[in-house]
Amino acid sequence: MQLSDLSTIFRDQETAAPPEIYRRVEVFLNALAAIPKKRWRPHFNSQGIRVEGPGLARMERLLERLALSFQGTKIIRVVGTSGKGSTSLMIAESLQAAGRPTAAFFSPNVTSLAERFWIRGALADAGAAGRAAARVADVAAAMAKEDEVGPPSFFESSLALLLVAAGEEGCEYIVLEAGLGGTYDATNAVGPGVLEVITPIGLDHTDLLGDTIGRIARDKAGIITPGGRVITAPLAPEAENEVVVAARERNAERHRSPEVAGFEMDEAGCLFDLDFGGNEIWEGVRTQMIGAHQAMNATLAAGACHLLGVGEADIRTGLYVARLPCRIERMPGEPAVILDGAHNRDKARALVDSLTAWPLSRRLFVLGAIGDKDYLGLAEELAGQGERFFVTAPPGGAPRPGLAPGKFARALRDAGAARVSEFLDPWQAFEVALRVAGEDDLVIVAGSLYLAGEFRKKWVGEELIIETGTPFPPEVWV
Repeated sequence: MQLSDLSTIFRDQETAAPPEIYRRVEVFLNALAAIPKKRWRPHFNSQGIRVEGPGLARMERLLERLALSFQGTKIIRVVGTSGKGSTSLMIAESLQAAGRPTAAFFSPNVTSLAERFWIRGALADAGAAGRAAARVADVAAAMAKEDEVGPPSFFESSLALLLVAAGEEGCEYIVLEAGLGGTYDATNAVGPGVLEVITPIGLDHTDLLGDTIGRIARDKAGIITPGGRVITAPLAPEAENEVVVAARERNAERHRSPEVAGFEMDEAGCLFDLDFGGNEIWEGVRTQMIGAHQAMNATLAAGACHLLGVGEADIRTGLYVARLPCRIERMPGEPAVILDGAHNRDKARALVDSLTAWPLSRRLFVLGAIGDKDYLGLAEELAGQGERFFVTAPPGGAPRPGLAPGKFARALRDAGAARVSEFLDPWQAFEVALRVAGEDDLVIVAGSLYLAGEFRKKWVGEELIIETGTPFPPEVWV
């Protein structure tokens, strides 16, 4: 496909069915992803020479050509290593519950592209997404011909699509989940932010962000708006130091999230108290998402919304109704199946801690990871937690190559796992695990959101998600 042909994808879309419109949007974004581009971050080439990337210039040029103005729009940006998506949705749901028209951007999606675009309490209507994509496609084609920075990327264009659609829908607030880092993330070109939110920071994307917690935190803290406000989850000391320095240099107010007290968890979700300090305690706060880490995400979201002037009742509502797929998600039917995207040591530990909500007899793991993830950390955390392991790779649609099943299987065996099987076909691995599992067993999928999202299609297809505007169609959980 020629770049000049991008906008032709959206001809006559007024008569197209919603799934067809989203298919065209995905074709357009994938066409952009296939075009070679300059690395947007500074990096060292093979000769060890530092090469400056375009940074935010490409995203800034895209916003300029789209004539997007955020005057009067309140931008909230969420960065971190863990919990960005859940925290972002909890904030968005709370704002929407308070009657403040809100849009939110998520990355990645797990089953349908539509999951990236949340507007006024539901996934973006296909018509709105198609109209926004057509505008972005016209500009992308023009940038390819006329701009030195070249055409925008998949991520930049999908972010722009949400921003265009949010403007069309008259949204007052926009919550943006960062993709990677902070300083050079495309969301940093959208602003200024009325509030920045920093979730827990760990080792991830070390090839791009740095190989220490401090370096990664420094990059993520680059999202802080000068003269703005930032709220953080509890951070490791070296991450804390970097955020404090960045906030001070930018003359930004620094706030900490409230604390969790009295935590309880079962298959229905979490119950806990929120302690804001100064004798302000909210008792009996509930989430449907499971795990102590989700309670921590809720404290950060509640603290953020508290700073934004949202009332307690609306925050409670937002924390409860917020749900994202494949975050320790129990699917309907037997045997019990848990879908999760844990892809590093910290997330694997959170997954294991949460499995106490299902005190069943055996745990059978179906695992597959993207090649650049911490599979050794995953193996060490999970090897002693399962009866059997079925190792495969994420589906071919994942953005980066999957880790060879043999490599992951070897790491599990080295970590002490006894019964490990390898499969080239992810669906074969899943079906064998389901066939082996008894009624009282628990099948757990982890290692990659892309793997979990692929298997979720067994219960919830992409067309149903698009037609109903939610990843959780009520008829599936009847």
